Amino acid sequence: MARLDPRTLDLVLCTLYFLTGDTTHARYPLEAIMRRTPPEYRGLVKKALEELRRKGLVYRAGGKGKTYGLTREGLEQAREACMQE
Repeated sequence: MARLDPRTLDLVLCTLYFLTGDTTHARYPLEAIMRRTPPEYRGLVKKALEELRRKGLVYRAGGKGKTYGLTREGLEQAREACMQE
């Protein structure tokens, strides 16, 4: 599987950061994250979340309905990435 562009990963990480409100306890479903992502990136959100999960920046919770949240490391990196843009 090809790696995604770091800018795409940062965009998805920032989207999740703004949704969760600077906490590691909040989780959002994939559909909610996709709705708040620019249209040209929506097709890459699922791949980006899985890559971020492998890096340990995002965790996946839930059974059938997949929800995603930020880990502590993801929260720190999201703060840095979102303030640069």
